[in-house]
Amino acid sequence: MITRVKNVNGSSRFANPAGYDSWLDYWEDKSGKTAKRCSATDCHLLGRSNLVGAHVQKVNSYDNNWYIVPLCRGCNNRTDEFYVDETLVPVPSNL
Repeated sequence: MITRVKNVNGSSRFANPAGYDSWLDYWEDKSGKTAKRCSATDCHLLGRSNLVGAHVQKVNSYDNNWYIVPLCRGCNNRTDEFYVDETLVPVPSNL
C-alpha cells in the first residue's frame, strides 16, 4: 500500500526500543521483512547499510501516531511530504 507521509522532526532523541540495536532492526522484526531499499517511491537507493528506521507520520489522516519505515539517510532528512510503499510499523507507545 502506498502511503503519504512526512518525517517527524526531532525524533532522533528517542533511543532504540529495548532489545533492538536500531530502529531498522525493530522495523524488520515487527514487519517480518528485510530492509533492502529506501521506501520512498521517488528514491531508488538500495542496500541495507544505506538505510535507517525513520520516524514518519501519515499525512491527511486523523491518525497522529508515529511509525517506522526504512528510508535512506537523504530521505530521512526530507522536509516535504512524500509517498512510501512499505509497511508502516507503529512506534511503541511507551517512549
